[in-house]
Amino acid sequence: MKILNLLSKITFLIAILCSFGLNLSAQTADEGKTLFNANCTACHAINDKVVGPALKDVHKRREEAWLLKWIKNSQALIKSGDATAVQLYKENNNVLMTSFETLSDNQIKSIVAYVKAESEAPAAAVVASVAPTAASSATQTNWESIINYLLLLIGILLIAIISLVFKILARIGDIQGKPVINWNSVNAILMILFLVIGMGAAFWEFYAHGKLTVFNQGPASEHGAEYDNMFMITFALTGVVFVITQVLLFWYGFKYKSDGKRKALFYPDNHKIEMWWTIVPAIVLTVLVIRGLITWNHMMYKKEDNARKIEIFAYQFGWNARYAGTDNKLGAHNFREVGKVNALGVDTNDVNSYDDIITNELHLEVNQPIDIAFRAKDVIHSALMPHFRVQMNVVPGLPTKFSFKPTLTTAEMRKKLGKPEFDYILLCNKICGSAHYRMKMLIVVDTKEEYQKWLNTQSVLVAGKVAPKAVAIK
Repeated sequence: MKILNLLSKITFLIAILCSFGLNLSAQTADEGKTLFNANCTACHAINDKVVGPALKDVHKRREEAWLLKWIKNSQALIKSGDATAVQLYKENNNVLMTSFETLSDNQIKSIVAYVKAESEAPAAAVVASVAPTAASSATQTNWESIINYLLLLIGILLIAIISLVFKILARIGDIQGKPVINWNSVNAILMILFLVIGMGAAFWEFYAHGKLTVFNQGPASEHGAEYDNMFMITFALTGVVFVITQVLLFWYGFKYKSDGKRKALFYPDNHKIEMWWTIVPAIVLTVLVIRGLITWNHMMYKKEDNARKIEIFAYQFGWNARYAGTDNKLGAHNFREVGKVNALGVDTNDVNSYDDIITNELHLEVNQPIDIAFRAKDVIHSALMPHFRVQMNVVPGLPTKFSFKPTLTTAEMRKKLGKPEFDYILLCNKICGSAHYRMKMLIVVDTKEEYQKWLNTQSVLVAGKVAPKAVAIK
């Protein structure tokens, strides 16, 4: 009897552990599905090739440790000479996979668990599960519709009740010979409340979150100081005008509320007032616009003979950087070659392209002028480098450009901000698709020595045609 009791307890314990294990596996796969949809669907599918290869049975083809390294930073794995990584890179037309260093090992394992579950799910089971899922979804939709109709009905009833109350109050006012509620006074008080609360909230927002903006961190480029100065002057002028006009607007609404006794004065025009409120804003705006044009021309058309040539290539949903080699000349670009010979469509028949370097990180040398050309593969993107005060639309078929000089290395900015984890970053500032939010690239500003050391570790586009060793621009 004791043995039976012991066996029953052991069986119960094993059942609980198995149940927990299955539940934990399901949770991991469910988390992996969420992460997969958020980070991977732009380039991958389970059974079909999209931008990247199909991922079915990837857990069988690759070891888990290798997958962790590949997903976190594929470029580092390629540079290390890993044979599998290099082969994958070449098989996919030298398209660099986006790095996911922000994902933890457990999150990546969850993604792999989801891919494994989807890969091993039998087709019959998938088909069989469609009907119940659809039925469940339909039931949920019906309940949502019923709740929405009930909420709509409640809203209509509330409006009807409020309308009835007002009619009763109006009837009482007619009987008494005076209105029960003076709506002019109520609206006037509400205007003052709106002014005080709105202005208070606006000033609190600037006080509480203004320190989080890049303007509070200072510019990291030569033209940034002039840009910030122009922005702050414009912001101060428009801010003062905004406060004055809003205060007057709501104060007049309160002070000159109708009391049934005051009669409005017909005041058709005043030429002197109209002249001043036309001339003064015109002069201020003219000064601002002219200064803006001068600043823009200085930023855009300032030519530096020793400027380093770099091209930024945008695609859904990532960035690549192409550096000119020792000749400081970028090879020609041919959009017809995108994806055939290389991901960026660089014309490898052009001798200037032999020593070009392609990376998925943007390294810049401090105090070195940079000429950046921007190209897009698919849709309109917008390259934003907030700390350098640089933003430029990236348009398919229409190259754009910008020139600037970084003035603070990454290490110097980290020390200045007291944030050892700080990094410069290139973002897409144009909503370009489902994974727009993660379209970013790391920017590293190095000293001259650090930059040259990094550049010497990069591979040229066409090996063997020119000496692969890069030489710094004098």
